[in-house]
Amino acid sequence: MTERIHVLVADDHIVVRQGIRALLATEPDIEVVGEAENGREAVAEAERLQPDVILMDLVMPEMDGVEAIRRVTARQPDARILVLTSFATDDKAFPAIKAGALGYLLKDSGPDELVSAIRQVYRGEPSIHPTIARKLLQELSQPSEQPSASEPLTDLEVEVLRLVAQGQGNREIAEKLTISKAVVRSHIGHILHKLHLASRTQAVLYALRQGLASLDDAAPNYVSRLLTVFRETNEPVAVGRLPGEDELEELRLIAADYQKVGQELALAGEIQASFLPDALPDVPGWQIVATLEPARETSGDFYDFISLPEGRLGILVADVTDKGMGAALYMALSRTLIRTYAAEYDSRPELTLSVVNRRILLDTHTDLFVTVFYGILDPASGSLTYCNAGHNPPYVLSAHNGGLVQELRRTGIPLGILEDMPWQQDTVQLTPGDVLVLYTDGATEAQDRQEMFFGPERLLEIAQANLGHSAQQIHGALMAGIKEFVGDVPQFDDITLMVVVRDSQ
Repeated sequence: MTERIHVLVADDHIVVRQGIRALLATEPDIEVVGEAENGREAVAEAERLQPDVILMDLVMPEMDGVEAIRRVTARQPDARILVLTSFATDDKAFPAIKAGALGYLLKDSGPDELVSAIRQVYRGEPSIHPTIARKLLQELSQPSEQPSASEPLTDLEVEVLRLVAQGQGNREIAEKLTISKAVVRSHIGHILHKLHLASRTQAVLYALRQGLASLDDAAPNYVSRLLTVFRETNEPVAVGRLPGEDELEELRLIAADYQKVGQELALAGEIQASFLPDALPDVPGWQIVATLEPARETSGDFYDFISLPEGRLGILVADVTDKGMGAALYMALSRTLIRTYAAEYDSRPELTLSVVNRRILLDTHTDLFVTVFYGILDPASGSLTYCNAGHNPPYVLSAHNGGLVQELRRTGIPLGILEDMPWQQDTVQLTPGDVLVLYTDGATEAQDRQEMFFGPERLLEIAQANLGHSAQQIHGALMAGIKEFVGDVPQFDDITLMVVVRDSQ
């Protein structure tokens, strides 16, 4: 039997993904094993599925294709990525190829060209569209007018630069690195020389721009402290001049911007917290635990419980794909609309989300959207009728089949994108002892120092290992597993986690 080429298709347009899937289905040696609708999902699916070839669009929400290529190749150096895009411009093609793409194809290429390119890339052979190939040859044939590259910083110099950018003085740096102040001054001089910078202030600005230092939640005070250090220091800078007013003014602007952002995020966090349930529902025969741990920069997750007729319970977990005040207000609107129409259509989750989607598009004019899992639980029978609008699939773990897992997959696209889209509903049965785990992508996409994702596999492994325990114990084990995995890496995204257990009888 011919060896099949397993392909992952990453494109934010569902019509494109479906068209590619239909085309490749006619090829006996090619099989589409997964799809991704944004860059983040592409990275996660690439790690989960380990496909032979990844078809990657470049312009996608949440994370663009170039950054997704970088992250995939960082984790899987042998990954074979074929860019499939509408853009033939230098600013798209060159970064994608430099990031690690083995092929670059335009969407106006014919079906045979696409199939041939997939097979070439699978064999480890480059496949570049003629238009892009000509651009690359022109680029390589041009004489370089740029000055020679700067001498790279040593690991110790990078650490010194990072500490300087944090506003630490020479004495603090010397104590932290167990070296003398004279050695610190020498390293700073080398850093300025290698980077062609004129002052310590410029070094800080360089570090901030390059991501070597972060202003995060304490940014206003942090930058103010930097300004004080630069103004009051008695030590001359290595090149013999004080920072200029233009440099100080740039830092003042940074401080002002971050102060404004900090105030906005604080208010967004208050909005988010105000809409969370005051207490968890008390449902006889069931255990329910839910928490939301906000990250410093996000305010898009939310969860809710909605009391419905005949003792039924609406269960909601959602994630707005942005952060800050806009996401918080969008979240508040979405939650209010879902609550309103859930009461009106108390047994029809798909109709609830359809009406909510129309109202969102009518009432807002933004590029935001929200992924939603909304289910209606009948505690007496154990049935959960649900609709998954583009959200991470919750898991049902069976207590009687060795922890067998059922994914509650997507039954429609996220809300707020297209009008008059259909959302289908489905039903799953929870028997005594079964466990339902719901979450947002902040849980599965939590990263460690190597930028590896926690991933759904680890989440399921921990849940299965704790099957038979209480909802509180399972929830605690999952949160502990995430925190142990990431270590001291700052939390990047909100983490919402809900565990529902039907009591054993």
